[in-house]
Amino acid sequence: MKNIICYLLVFLLFACSADKTQVAKNLEVTPETTIEIDYEVTGPLTKVVHMQVDNSQAYASISLMANQQVLFSNLDIPSAGQHSLTALIKFNQTGPTKLKLSSLNAALKITSLTIKDTTDIQIPQYQDISIPAGLDKVNSIKYGGPTVADIDNDGDYDFIVNNHNAESSKLYWNNGDGTVTKHKKDLARWFMHDLHGVSAGDYDHDGDLDLIVTQGGGNGKNPSKANFYHNNHGTLVLMTGDVNIKRGGRGRGGFWTDMDLDGDLDLLLINETSLHGDKPQHFAYENLGNSTFKFRFVEGLLNQHPSRTLITDLNNDQIDDIILYSPLSVWQGNGDFTYTEITDQFPKEINILRGILAIADIDIDNDGDLDLYLARGKDIESNNSLAASVDFEPNKQIFSIKPRGLKGTDSFSFTASKDVKLYNHTYLARGNFRGKSYPIFLGKNKKVSSIKAGETFTLTAKDAQGWPEDTSESGVYFGYLGDNQWQALLVRNANLFWNYQFSLSGVESAQLDFEAANRNTADILLRNDNGKFVDVSSQWNIPQGGNSTGVTVGDFNNDSFQDLLVYRWGLIHARGADLMLLNNGSQKFVATTSHGAHDIQGPGKGDMGQAFDFDLDGDLDILSGSEGGEWYLYQNQTINKQTSTQNNYLLTRVAYSPKAKIDPISAVVKLKIAGQTYLQEVGSAGSVFSQSLLNIVHFGLAKHQKVDEITVTWRNGESVKFENVPANQIIDAGIVVTPAKPQQTSIDASQTTAPYVKIVNRDEFENKPLKIGDSYTLAVEYHAGTGNRVIKSDEGGIRFWFRHFKSKWIPVKDVVLVDESAVGSESGKTKMTFKLTGLTPTAELPDGHLYQFRVSFASSNGDMLDDIIYPLSLVE
Repeated sequence: MKNIICYLLVFLLFACSADKTQVAKNLEVTPETTIEIDYEVTGPLTKVVHMQVDNSQAYASISLMANQQVLFSNLDIPSAGQHSLTALIKFNQTGPTKLKLSSLNAALKITSLTIKDTTDIQIPQYQDISIPAGLDKVNSIKYGGPTVADIDNDGDYDFIVNNHNAESSKLYWNNGDGTVTKHKKDLARWFMHDLHGVSAGDYDHDGDLDLIVTQGGGNGKNPSKANFYHNNHGTLVLMTGDVNIKRGGRGRGGFWTDMDLDGDLDLLLINETSLHGDKPQHFAYENLGNSTFKFRFVEGLLNQHPSRTLITDLNNDQIDDIILYSPLSVWQGNGDFTYTEITDQFPKEINILRGILAIADIDIDNDGDLDLYLARGKDIESNNSLAASVDFEPNKQIFSIKPRGLKGTDSFSFTASKDVKLYNHTYLARGNFRGKSYPIFLGKNKKVSSIKAGETFTLTAKDAQGWPEDTSESGVYFGYLGDNQWQALLVRNANLFWNYQFSLSGVESAQLDFEAANRNTADILLRNDNGKFVDVSSQWNIPQGGNSTGVTVGDFNNDSFQDLLVYRWGLIHARGADLMLLNNGSQKFVATTSHGAHDIQGPGKGDMGQAFDFDLDGDLDILSGSEGGEWYLYQNQTINKQTSTQNNYLLTRVAYSPKAKIDPISAVVKLKIAGQTYLQEVGSAGSVFSQSLLNIVHFGLAKHQKVDEITVTWRNGESVKFENVPANQIIDAGIVVTPAKPQQTSIDASQTTAPYVKIVNRDEFENKPLKIGDSYTLAVEYHAGTGNRVIKSDEGGIRFWFRHFKSKWIPVKDVVLVDESAVGSESGKTKMTFKLTGLTPTAELPDGHLYQFRVSFASSNGDMLDDIIYPLSLVE
């Protein structure tokens, strides 16, 4: 049962006090006990809560509700001792209500709780429109946030949701009516494609945006090339080899940047460190201006270890600078394909920090230069030194554990008077453990049960009687010891997982036999003081606890000051609310979770997102991803509500420069209003592994009715100026480059050939024994389709495969032969010979394994063609 302590006379007690804003003092709240306080909501609905809290344990969090409304959710208390907490809240209505205070992980003494009215700052309100907009609602592993850009150059934002492995990354086209249409093909071309960051840019100046989609390197064992997609009127044609991207690595992110200031976009490919020590770690490609690239070595930059990236301009010279992290490695662009390291311009204590998971550039003080917000967290998935994470909510009877995937054990005990439900089961194996189960052993006799990711399981005392003598095998052990007492043990005899967790419902109390991880760490706010960066986190009221995974930036309430949305990892069994930091214009941020851009009890953990005006109505919407959960498109309701307190806005749509037709990347937009200058650069609203191109630049104008002057300056120095511009509209700056329409040729349908590839002698291999040690020749006919040609793509020509698969079509080994002479041809015949040596007979393969012949190629129309023979019967 939930324990509740009611403070019914709190206002009577404090009615005569000098400070009428004080609601309570000297309270104690515990995870098992919720405090209720009668409160009368009067005046403005937006208020500021301030608490003085004394924490007795290593870490804790506190939440506040009004009846069933969450006012703030799990404000983090990162350490033992006294803490001062401030949050912005918004009630739904005036009148009497019951405030409910609850804590997690520790008993808290609240020495003072005050609530004050405020009219100085507005909390924006968001609504989830994911389903009516047309997004797929599926759980998926993410990879550092979405990519937002006007990919088809029609004047509004499209976006890519970047997923990892099982669920594909997907492109959504903006229909201009509040809905999106999913692109006809997913970006992943096979199951578990291992896609990572995505970036959009117009490398060939044809008016639409091309994509670079990075790809992992098979846990470092199989370096892969990035996937380069040429945008041909909305058809994405994979042309990696055709544009001369030849180097493979452990891909993390690709970033468009004009490294030599010649007007076209060069390409920086960021990789994780090679397991074999291959150098350089990262790759830079110069755009040759003829739709191809050339690798360029960049001294210093390319061999830095970090693989998270932000492209920005730290010194206002309109030459892109590069921040790699973490730790910080900062490089100032010289505009000639060279870079100068300027990491020493940052505080020494900041330069050594680990755990920086995302960075956003932001002009916090409207002084015309870019400051930096560093979102920091504990890398729960891969931190080898971190203990298991545990969350226990006694009032909900939910216990959750997320251990490291490395070799080790974790044990705990719990009480439960009824059956216990195991749910929220996530299981992603690594290495040789892929495809294998992680069993549950019940009771003294170790009754075995295996459940898959996403499945539930019921623990009953009857099935789990006693405790086994031998617990050496990898798995989860549960034993019922009598009198409602349970014992549990997680055993890993090797490095088994990338990700593993479960929750237990029905747990009344729990005791750990280990010290759970304190997931708290502090974010950092760095102010740019003429090129020197100063830590102003405390001065600007940045929360000192939390576990941040991402950050995006924008003026969410249109008051002319840039705000932040910080993505929080949350609880193991519940997504929780992300933290919005609203800039009050007086060198302070105020934290709130009352914004509505959250799914508090939803699946997954915090990841990353982008703030952008999806519907072009003048306020910033948000596209957010939850790690292991869903994608959410949150619509800002500020403009929709049309209140008397509504602020004004201006959107500047930056196209190509009028003379040289330079694309919008890194263009700077400056507004002058009543003597104040506001600056924004075209780029991403925060960055990890992906790069957005936010060229419809949003400014909140507060109550200003007009803008005195707008200046847009492209990176080549070209500029345009507008004067005396009324508020609340879109200004188009530059010229629109429209993709050339393909030439229309009249062809008789009876004379056209659809693309195909065919193994013409397949009857020699299909259902026939193939002797190990012999050679076998595949004869092939192909056609790229009338008017098309064979391209290199990532195939290199006509590619012949002999493949060995294990379960779920996961490859064990490939032997690949390529006929490069077919590139550029429309049709033809070719053949290749495989010598089948050193192989295991098919009958002796493990269950699920198989052999396959495959032939494939890519057509210039974007089609990927193949022909397959399987299973092959290999005999000795």
